[in-house]
Amino acid sequence: MPRGLIISQTDSKASHAYAHRVHKLTDCLRARSFHCDIFYMKDHVLLFKQTSASLFMPLWLKTIREYDFIYTGCEGAGHSVFFCRPFIDAPIIYDVHGDIPAQSALTRQLATNGQVSSPSLRVRIVCAMAMMSSDQIVTVCEPHTEEYIREGIDPERVSIIRNGVDLELFKPLPFPEKPEFTIGYAGAFQNWQGMGNLIEAMERIDDPRIRLLMIGFDGEDQPLKRELAEKFGDRVTLVDRVDRPTLVEMLRPVGVLVIPRFDHPAIRNAFPTKFAEYAALGRPIMVNDVDETARFVREYRCGFVADPTPDSMAQTIRRIAETSAGELADMGNRARKMAEENFSWEIIGDAYAAMVRSVVQRYRSRKRR
Repeated sequence: MPRGLIISQTDSKASHAYAHRVHKLTDCLRARSFHCDIFYMKDHVLLFKQTSASLFMPLWLKTIREYDFIYTGCEGAGHSVFFCRPFIDAPIIYDVHGDIPAQSALTRQLATNGQVSSPSLRVRIVCAMAMMSSDQIVTVCEPHTEEYIREGIDPERVSIIRNGVDLELFKPLPFPEKPEFTIGYAGAFQNWQGMGNLIEAMERIDDPRIRLLMIGFDGEDQPLKRELAEKFGDRVTLVDRVDRPTLVEMLRPVGVLVIPRFDHPAIRNAFPTKFAEYAALGRPIMVNDVDETARFVREYRCGFVADPTPDSMAQTIRRIAETSAGELADMGNRARKMAEENFSWEIIGDAYAAMVRSVVQRYRSRKRR
């Protein structure tokens, strides 16, 4: 069985969504008899900065060369092996985990009020080095895969490995006869999450029966939390970040879970982890028509799709409030089915292990020629 080295650009204590993905994918391989070791770049001071990591990674070349495949998670890890690549006799699998240049462009656009809308030079260089170092590219959604193929990358070199969900932790919640909250949001509050659209949509609704639960505020989000409390009063309940088991329990009184993202290439080429988690809870999902989640919602008839505007979102929220609990419960059951058929780590793990085996075999076959 192939031996793999998992290079993560995080430290060993990281707990965010990407770190969770790295750990789960590693567990998937180990459960299928792969031997995998994880190398955390930020646990080593020389590799802490992405801009210089590639210069120092050759210090670990002897260790890297012991493996049959290398997984590099995100651009920081992908570019770190650039100068090692000629001396590594193993395929490198680069997990891009989203459109990093587009994310950089969006971050700069939001930070400059639209004055700058291009990715930073550093990001462009780092991503180019990561791509040149890789034998296989892993995306999380079809739009990103299709974009790479349009750019001329061999379809054989691109694989989709989505973000998954632990179906045992995120179990179906009994649907309340009368939901206390019409909609709920659980996650981070960065600008690109679309909080502005959701807030403006709620401002357009004056029905006191339509209530919103928001979970996930951290220290940096406290000004936003105070603003929302002043703006909406008892129409909104605001909760700081909690652990996953607590999160599941807190979402019980919610009728529909929402992902309010807006239209941008950085959004289109991503696949939010919360989508799979929402679905696994057996709750309908409200999404905006900006990425692949809208296709899943329509295909499984498990929620609501709005245009990414406050007016359309407000109209959709009003429609949710008028939908019977029984109909919402049926949508939730279909959402759970969608999660079981597409996003369980068991299914994703099988696909991931098969992809790794295929990449290793293809690499070895080409080396023998």
